[in-house]
Amino acid sequence: MRRIDAWGDDEIDARPSWLKVSVPFLLCGAFLAVVWFFLPAEQWLFLVGMLVAYVVPPLGRETIIPACILFGVPWWLAAFSLAFLDFAGGLFMAWNFPLILRLPYFGPWVRRFMEAGRTFLDRRPWLERLYFVGLIAFVSLPFDGSGSIVGSIVGRMLGMTKTEVLSCITVGGLIGSFTIALGIDCVLNLFPTRAGLWISLAIFLSIGIALLLMYRSYSRGREVDT
Repeated sequence: MRRIDAWGDDEIDARPSWLKVSVPFLLCGAFLAVVWFFLPAEQWLFLVGMLVAYVVPPLGRETIIPACILFGVPWWLAAFSLAFLDFAGGLFMAWNFPLILRLPYFGPWVRRFMEAGRTFLDRRPWLERLYFVGLIAFVSLPFDGSGSIVGSIVGRMLGMTKTEVLSCITVGGLIGSFTIALGIDCVLNLFPTRAGLWISLAIFLSIGIALLLMYRSYSRGREVDT
C-alpha cells in the first residue's frame, strides 16, 4: 500500500499558507453571496444556519436536506449547497493537512485515527483495490462522520493523493446529497399537503436514525472483536 507521510510532501505546492487557509472560506462566502440573490432573506439565513450545523456532528445531510426543503429551500439548491460545502471542506483538508496535524486537540486525534486505520488496512490489503470507489461510497452514504473531514483522513490513510481524495469527496458529496434531495422531492409530490411534509420528514429522519444506529452497532461490534 502506498505511503505518504504528510500531504504537502507528495506534491510540489508553492501556494502561500494564507492562501491555502483562506481560499476555501472565500469560496463558501462567494457561494452564499450568489445564493442571496435567489432566496428570500429568511430562507437564506436558515440555509446558512443549516450549513453551519452540517459542519458540527452529529447532524448529517439526511437531516439537513429535509429540514431545508421543509423550510422552502429548493431541493436542488439544498443538495448543491451541501455538496459544495463538502468540496470546500475537502479542499481545506487537502491543502492544510500538515497544519491540522499541529492543532492542539484535533491533531493528536487525527494521528491516532490514522494509526488505527493503517493497522486495519494492513491486515486487509485487498481494500486498496477498492480505495477510489470505496471512498466515494463512504462519503455519499449517510453514516455518522462520513463527510469531507473524515473522508479526507480515510483517503490519506489509503495513500491517495490530494487530487484523488478531493475528487472522491466531490463526487460522493454530489451523489449523496442529490440522492437524498431527489428522493424527498419525489415523496413530497406523493404527499403535497402540509401533513405530507411532516410525514415525509418523519420518514427520512427515521431512515437516518436507523442507519446511524446500524453503523454505531457495527462499529462497537468491530471494536469488541479486535
